[in-house]
Amino acid sequence: MKNTLENGILTIFFEGELNSYNSEDVDKEIESIIKANSFKALVLDFENLKYISSAGLRIIVRLKQQCNEITVRKPSKIVMDTFKMVGFDNLIKIEK
Repeated sequence: MKNTLENGILTIFFEGELNSYNSEDVDKEIESIIKANSFKALVLDFENLKYISSAGLRIIVRLKQQCNEITVRKPSKIVMDTFKMVGFDNLIKIEK
């Protein structure tokens, strides 16, 4: 999983799908990235994420509880529709 740290902003780039099949591995990788970096804000770049399931949404909820400032950037229409359906568009800052 690709990530960058610039001016205190940690950006993690997602690809493909975030679902019950890969969520445990993705969660562990995110934890590793977070522990290895000192940052003030977290950005989840979803430009190349095609699908997110409830297992992926749980990861975002956990990250929201962990990090003061979290932003989801460039979600696809399908991901954005999922966010709206569960109310994440009111919970997390989203940059289109």
